[in-house]
Parts: sequence; C-alpha cells; structure tokens
Amino acid sequence: MVSSGNPDQGGLDPQFQMFDESPSESELGWLKHDGENWAVFLQTRECADRLFRGRILFRCKGQELRTADLFIEATFDEVLERAQNFEEHLLHDLIRSLL
Repeated sequence: MVSSGNPDQGGLDPQFQMFDESPSESELGWLKHDGENWAVFLQTRECADRLFRGRILFRCKGQELRTADLFIEATFDEVLERAQNFEEHLLHDLIRSLL
C-alpha cells in the first residue's frame, strides 16, 4: 500500500515528515528575561512537502524551551528573515508563555 500523505487515509502529514533529517540552528542573539540571559536560536528543517519550518529555542543554564513551528516558508532564507525581524517584546511574550 502506498502512503498518500493524507492523514485521513493512513499516511503521514508532510509537515511531520522531514526531508532534511537534521534540523539546523541559527543563533539570533540574547534576551534578558527576569534577570536571566537566554540565548535565542532559530531551528529550521525542510519537510517532505519541500517547505521550510522554523521554531524559536531559548536556552539558559542547561534549560531549553521550544516553541511550536512559527514559520512556514518556501526557503530557509525567508524563515531566517522572518525570525530576525521578530521584535524583542514578541520574544518576551514567547518565553513567558513557555515558562
């Protein structure tokens, strides 16, 4: 039986099938939140549907917080540009929602 990619027909949704098996990370900078310095990263992956998906990671003192996928674009560069354009107050809102 061939998988159609349609979850209703027993296949996996393409967004959950990674094309590139190893996500890449790009450092976006640092964020001071509640007196702690958090490193901020963009994690991207190319999926079977050939779209790039990206999420934000926050790391501090061995702790890592991850968002769900926030960006879905045709290219890695488009995902990176959108993440780099996130305003600081939005990053604070994200980290607050994850803590």
